[in-house]
Amino acid sequence: MKKQFTLAALGLLTATSFSASAQITLDGKVTATEIGTGANKYQLASTYTGTHSVAGKGLQTLYVGSSSTKLYVMIVGSAETATDYPGYVLYLNVPGKTGVAAGTQLKGGSAGDSPLKHTPTMDMETDYGVRATLSPSNMTDVYYSFVDYTAGNTAPVSDSYQGAGKKDGTALTFSATTGPFTGARTALMKSTDLTAATAAGTGLEMEFDLAAMGLTATSQINLMVGYVKDGGAFTSDVLPQVVGQTADLGSSPDFSTLTGRQNVTYNLTTGILANRNAVASALKFSVYPNPSSEAATIDYVVSGQQDVALDVFNSLGQRVRSVASGKQNGAQSFPLDNLTAGAYLVKLRVGDQSTSQKVVIQ
Repeated sequence: MKKQFTLAALGLLTATSFSASAQITLDGKVTATEIGTGANKYQLASTYTGTHSVAGKGLQTLYVGSSSTKLYVMIVGSAETATDYPGYVLYLNVPGKTGVAAGTQLKGGSAGDSPLKHTPTMDMETDYGVRATLSPSNMTDVYYSFVDYTAGNTAPVSDSYQGAGKKDGTALTFSATTGPFTGARTALMKSTDLTAATAAGTGLEMEFDLAAMGLTATSQINLMVGYVKDGGAFTSDVLPQVVGQTADLGSSPDFSTLTGRQNVTYNLTTGILANRNAVASALKFSVYPNPSSEAATIDYVVSGQQDVALDVFNSLGQRVRSVASGKQNGAQSFPLDNLTAGAYLVKLRVGDQSTSQKVVIQ
């Protein structure tokens, strides 16, 4: 029987026709009506599916979107703890700027209380770092700052404090009056734990001015986000996810040594770009028909005996089905049925390779 659309699904599938009127609201949460394609819509960029090194805390999903004048980044997660000052960090590579080359260790921010003082080695050129540090759960403030690696990478790099916001979704405008973060705004909505954050789509939301950052409607950027402890050490939680990582990554992880790309590519015109197109081709990965009115089929090929995980996520980044897991070899085919109408992301991991495809169930 043909499934009926929910209001949320209808909002997703008519995103293009309504994109001119629909707007992203900066309030520290993402809703189904804000997810879709085209201007003023979020696209799902990455999902965390592994074990979190901090129980009940960390990252769930990363969304990126843009309008004619703004770039939006939404991190769904839960960071607040009872006594410490953990935080979210965002690293950006934008065109037309010269920052720290990929494979070169960042020197870190100068502020001793900032998570940006950690010193990772990235696999993308890094121009800027932005952080939000949460006060303990009995306090209300979130502290923001950024580092500008286009000005150099000598220790310590200036860590520019931008003000204190609240954890209730109220938007804060950065204090910068010149430079790339002029007019930048952020909003954070706290949650009790990661389960609650995932269900409500809450976390850290950021809005950047395209003109201030030197971006145009055709620009392409790279970004990566992480959840860090008080003191600056990375937990296991970074997006894109490090497959199989269950322990803290520490203060100086080297992401350039990992297989695949440890960053997301976003084109302001076409949206999220598949970082591993070659992987999808090599695995002969496909989901069809798409859209599907009844059931779809997932096909792929595993070369040699390898660990495989095949999962399905809804538009809010919640895993709704584990289709397959364990050792596989050779051609594989699975039905994708009994799903309510909506847009889904089918994610395939074979060994240390990952790829995904969006499918619409009508």
